[in-house]
Amino acid sequence: MSDSDNFIEKMVFEEKNRIMAFRNELLSKWYWFAIFVILGVVIAYTYSYYSPSKFEAQSTILVQNESNNLHGKDFFNSERNFTLNNIQDHIGVLKSKLLTNRVIQNLNWRSSWSQKMLFYEVDLYGNEPFTVTERLNSLNPKGIPICITMLSEEEFLVRIDESETKDAILQKGRFGEPFENEYFAFTLDLKPNLIVPKGVEYCLVFNDLESISLKLLSSLDVSLQDLSGNLIAIKMRGVHPARVVDFVNELSKVYIEYELTEKNRISSNTIRFIDTQLQDVTDSLNQTGHQFSDFQSQNKSLNLEQESKLISSDLKKLENEYSIAERKLNYYKSLNKYLNNSSHFEKVERNLQNEFEGDNGIKTMIVPSVVDITDPILNNLVLKLADLTSKREVLSYSAKENEPNMLVLEKEIRHTKQSLKENLANLLINSERDLKSIEKRLSDQKKLIAGLPKIEKKFINIKRRYDLNNDLYNFLLKARAEAELTIASNVSNSQIIDQASLLSVKKVGPNILLNMLIGLVLGVSLPFLFFKTSYFFNNTISSIYELEKVTKLPVLGFITHNKHKKEVLVAKRPLAEITESFRSLRTDMENLLADHTQKIISVQSVISGEGKSFVSVNLAAILAMNHRNVILVETDMRKPKLSKIFGVCGSSGMSSYLEDMENFKDIIYPTQIDNLSFIPAGPLPINPAELMTNGRFSKFIETLKSRYNYIVLDNAPVSAVTDGLLSGKYADINLFVLRHRYSRKDQVEFIDKLVEKGTVNNAKLLLNDFKYTKFSFGRKSYGKGYYSDDIHMLKRVM
Repeated sequence: MSDSDNFIEKMVFEEKNRIMAFRNELLSKWYWFAIFVILGVVIAYTYSYYSPSKFEAQSTILVQNESNNLHGKDFFNSERNFTLNNIQDHIGVLKSKLLTNRVIQNLNWRSSWSQKMLFYEVDLYGNEPFTVTERLNSLNPKGIPICITMLSEEEFLVRIDESETKDAILQKGRFGEPFENEYFAFTLDLKPNLIVPKGVEYCLVFNDLESISLKLLSSLDVSLQDLSGNLIAIKMRGVHPARVVDFVNELSKVYIEYELTEKNRISSNTIRFIDTQLQDVTDSLNQTGHQFSDFQSQNKSLNLEQESKLISSDLKKLENEYSIAERKLNYYKSLNKYLNNSSHFEKVERNLQNEFEGDNGIKTMIVPSVVDITDPILNNLVLKLADLTSKREVLSYSAKENEPNMLVLEKEIRHTKQSLKENLANLLINSERDLKSIEKRLSDQKKLIAGLPKIEKKFINIKRRYDLNNDLYNFLLKARAEAELTIASNVSNSQIIDQASLLSVKKVGPNILLNMLIGLVLGVSLPFLFFKTSYFFNNTISSIYELEKVTKLPVLGFITHNKHKKEVLVAKRPLAEITESFRSLRTDMENLLADHTQKIISVQSVISGEGKSFVSVNLAAILAMNHRNVILVETDMRKPKLSKIFGVCGSSGMSSYLEDMENFKDIIYPTQIDNLSFIPAGPLPINPAELMTNGRFSKFIETLKSRYNYIVLDNAPVSAVTDGLLSGKYADINLFVLRHRYSRKDQVEFIDKLVEKGTVNNAKLLLNDFKYTKFSFGRKSYGKGYYSDDIHMLKRVM
């Protein structure tokens, strides 16, 4: 097998071990998952139980698309319909803020009442305890809850918290009389036949229409009921069924009114235009009529009509042609000015708002056929521009300025306007030429009239003006009547199929099962994420695998967690799991030191708190229990701990021996364990490191080797002082104790550096205080009671 294959196989093996270690870590924390799952489910159920119910109301609208193309003279003979050619345009209008604001105004949702419950507020829509009337031009700040309590049939109490205004407000008011202060001005009235309990607090809020509109739009859903059909479903969700039903039904009605208004917009503009023209024509007709009547009454004997019949007929025909040509030229100039004036192309929503609320100003173009212009190209271009402008208005409700649909539509409008301008330029030239031609013919005809008698000439002029105004007046009346007939006959292209009702309202929330499922998922996810994060950032040693991964030094195994809270327990708890751990350690030591007659084991640690002294005393005890002559030396002369464990006073010990103040035999103390002796640290010296290098320590070690099979040295932490490193030079094994989930990985790196520099020889590692469960080794442990400390079990075994 190649080196690359070995490397890949090693990487796969390490990854499997890492995943296995993390899985075992999670399984060992199963109780946290259980706690969080139970909490998540309970919280979800409590939230669902105490949350207000949510309801959904729905109405259905059928949309029928129609064509709105107009051709020349058929303008007054065909139905002029405003239509939204795309069903998505209808949906966009229904979801527009314009219609929502109109619905809020129609329903008079200026204020709302509620009552506070334990976890939420109950909407009192339709069951308002009082009637509120705002004073004209009053401020009445929006969104501030006004707590009102009925004190009697005549008085009520108003309370406003300090957090809502500069100062807390507590003020009495009387029903039927204005309530006023620096913030609010309104009048409360009792509702007839409604009993309001005294002492119950109700909340009144003056609503911000803009905020309510946005909130309602967020709860509104308008969509196609069937993708292949024209049925639109309007759905609304809320906590009060009557409120959502009223909103959905009112939105449907407002939309029908809006669509009908848009359909009649061209006809309405035509009528307004005709009315302005009729005003001038009527004045001219009255004036010429009076002149004609006066002339006839003054010249009764004259039969001028018969004499000037031919000349008058021709002149009238020419003047009609001149009037039509002049009207066309004026229209062309007016239309050209309209196209060149950018102010006419106002913001779509403002134009739509003015039109929808009945603005009498003329905001749109007049179709050429209104002024009897039958040019088909001009008619089609004007109608196309009007149609594109209407589409842009509708699309602006649901699209932004830079969206592709809006950009394409703007480009098409610019192209249509350009074509219309080019067509108008040609028409203006032709109209001016035609007008000059008619003027010349009129001049010739007038020369003929000049030859008539003066009285006859005057009669012809008066009669001609009267007939011209009369014909124009009749034409405009006919056009106005046809436009009114169109408005009267127009119906909306949409109709309400199904209205929302309280019986059809569905309860859609809260979904207890879904919330409990979310609680369950969160109950699993939160501890998982916590343990995953902790595992990722954890720098302590959590397993034998991690310890072996960060060092090349031999790991002799682990000592299990001490559940008995006793220091020397291998003799008192021979069947305990931890005792078996020390037996395993003893076996490893015997194998490693098989070639040595006298074995010196130096128990080391990097920092305090890793259990070095605990391992030293129990290792020495387990070695002595195997019929070996063992001596335990407390070489930690700074913070000795073994003296307290064995109950030895510090009057004499190793320090006094090294200072040549005591004999060797005087510092050795027997213990309660057979074959185990103990040398305490003695009085705390000022210079422990110097004592260990004065030459007497080596003599001390040689003396011990001549008398004992095993010498166990309990040293001070090597990262704090050098005492342990000095004594470790005499050891056959330097056993470094690391504590499970306490010692850090950088401490292992520190030990590795000591070994690399040669400061410590023959170093071995031991993981102390190992807390494992049945999942710690990827399989179940031996079972409860295999290592039992039960006294009855001991008696039964004995």
